[in-house]
Amino acid sequence: MACVTAVIPSTPMPSPLREDYAALAADEHAEGPRGTIRFAVSTADPAEGKGDLFVALGLARALRAEGWGVAMWPLARWGEELPADTTVVVSMIESFVPGYVPAGTALVAWVRNWTAKWAALPYLDEFDAVWTSSEAARDAVAAAYSGPVEVVPIGVDTELFTTDATAPRERTDRAVTTVNFWGVRRRVQDVLAEVAPAEPIVWFAANVDHVEASAGVELRPAVSYFALPEVYRAAGFVVDDVIEPAAEYGTLNSRLYESLASGALPVTDCALGLDELGLSDVPVFDDADSLERVLAMPRDERTALVARLRAVVVERHSFRSRAEQVGPSLDAAVAAASGRSGERGAFLRWATAQRETLRQTE
Repeated sequence: MACVTAVIPSTPMPSPLREDYAALAADEHAEGPRGTIRFAVSTADPAEGKGDLFVALGLARALRAEGWGVAMWPLARWGEELPADTTVVVSMIESFVPGYVPAGTALVAWVRNWTAKWAALPYLDEFDAVWTSSEAARDAVAAAYSGPVEVVPIGVDTELFTTDATAPRERTDRAVTTVNFWGVRRRVQDVLAEVAPAEPIVWFAANVDHVEASAGVELRPAVSYFALPEVYRAAGFVVDDVIEPAAEYGTLNSRLYESLASGALPVTDCALGLDELGLSDVPVFDDADSLERVLAMPRDERTALVARLRAVVVERHSFRSRAEQVGPSLDAAVAAASGRSGERGAFLRWATAQRETLRQTE
């Protein structure tokens, strides 16, 4: 099949896996022979574009293949009693207060970012296990937590993000970025306001109407998460931006893994954390000049670098690998919870009720 014109698509086609993800988000796979894992997430609606949900769904999809039933427990339901048949709750957000989780349900905290907030939680010892996304985050949390802390970075669904496609698209030499604008200025915006590459960087941004235009950027509306694979398959480079609370501990973005799995070279503004992932050769920028130098990399050099880094991602950072890694941790957490029964402590239940009142007020 012939390749189509080498452009960054304005209306990329969504992946066929979108329907499988929708079924996971709708709790259609909540039962499994090993029990049910529920993920405490901000939302169960993929259309809202929330990163915590997509990370949860990616791991959930891999855990389903390991025999677990998987379901989402969105913020709108945190004021309800958790279903008693839940074997494990994996909390994706530090604001989840587990007072309505049965005492016999195992609790796991996945510290993906906002490490300092997680470490300061007064109920952190309620969790049976803590996973962190970097070694620096592990050390910070371990100083405040009496249980096991394991480094479990986020990862990528290598069936969703892949260089393979039914309709191959010729790869361009252009750069894209998918950094969203949620009302708070990102560090990368100052760089993009000054950068002048050979061709403008294509910026797919949420709330694009509120993003300032510049000569070095071509602004486009955000696309669906499930359309990102086609965007990345067409791009030569993907410009990444790590929020300050994550950069402080080297807890890096999904964009890093997803772009490499799709065959594009990420360029990030955070070096901390790359080495422990085996990705120390990912280019790093700190201003417009350094970003322009990376984007001028010859195609042959870029292709060779991507091939080497992509092999690391596929081998070490797929969600399938993560599911295999966390299996023993989940089993240990379930065993620790098996001797408990009844409700959580009265103070934690009160704190959960107060958190829900505050949420509704906000």
